[in-house]
Amino acid sequence: MRATTFLARLLPGLLAITLAAGVLLAFDRSRRPVETETPGSIRPWRIDLLEYVTVQDVEDAEVGIRAGFDEVGLVPGRDFELRIRSAQGDMPTLPALVDAALGDGSDLLMTLSTPTLQAAIRRGKGVPIVFTFVADAIIAGAGTSADAHLPNVTGVTTASPYEELVSVARECLPALRRAGTLVVPAEINSTVNRERLAKLAASVGIELEAVPVNAVTELSDAADALCARGLDAILQVGSNLTSSGFASIGQAARRCRTPLFGVLSSDADNGAAVVVARDFREAGRLAAGLAVQVLRGASPAEIPFRHVEATKLLVNPQAAALLRLDIPPSVLARAERVGGG
Repeated sequence: MRATTFLARLLPGLLAITLAAGVLLAFDRSRRPVETETPGSIRPWRIDLLEYVTVQDVEDAEVGIRAGFDEVGLVPGRDFELRIRSAQGDMPTLPALVDAALGDGSDLLMTLSTPTLQAAIRRGKGVPIVFTFVADAIIAGAGTSADAHLPNVTGVTTASPYEELVSVARECLPALRRAGTLVVPAEINSTVNRERLAKLAASVGIELEAVPVNAVTELSDAADALCARGLDAILQVGSNLTSSGFASIGQAARRCRTPLFGVLSSDADNGAAVVVARDFREAGRLAAGLAVQVLRGASPAEIPFRHVEATKLLVNPQAAALLRLDIPPSVLARAERVGGG
């Protein structure tokens, strides 16, 4: 009887302790890791990486992002879940890509390209956004300056080094006077890039001519039309459409023997003789650092946009030979990589 009475008196207390423990456990699982906790100790952060096209430079940025997380000790699966979502170059798919990420409980959106950033801004209000592989975040609608921007957005810009590109092109072709490029009117980054290149080229006496292109299926004909103008060189500005179909531009350049220069690393493997590109792995690494700050509680509004200054000079001697371009020893000596198909 005494034992029974003792248990009867003890049970309500045990029940209360059990319920309290359950409440505390549920509360802990709802929290996010902070600096003083083991990262991801409650549940892994859900990070969605949104891509418009999948080219080498985007993959380089992705490698950089993973390296950035690794640098601060975050372990995939334990601390974060990185979910890759690609529109495969289909612009109408972008809103659905963002909606799917949000529907799956995304803690943070990371965007690679101007179109994915714009889609995330329109549909991801209230969710933190960290971007890279974006030429001009201000033109994309992310703010008015690197310090004054949307409260849920921060990131790393990767504007192409057009001044360096023009300089290298003139080093290879001292008599360069007329150059051409394909521009994608539907991509604001493409039109901005063309304007920047045209201004820089004009400052050193080079006229830049542009031919519009609106779809990958039009690239070959547009490139042929550009070559038909009897240009000294093609200086192809960056855009998602032309990067995904750059091989068509390379083929057209070979047909008309027009030296081809690019601003994306992948261009060197698709027909460009010389490329001056940003270091997209470094851009990804920096973006990962910003993402970690946000996930650990920092407000994106208080994190200024950053810009990658590091560049890579790439040459493709095989492509240069097909384009009848003699690459000077001074350029070859500075190139970080020599080769390509």
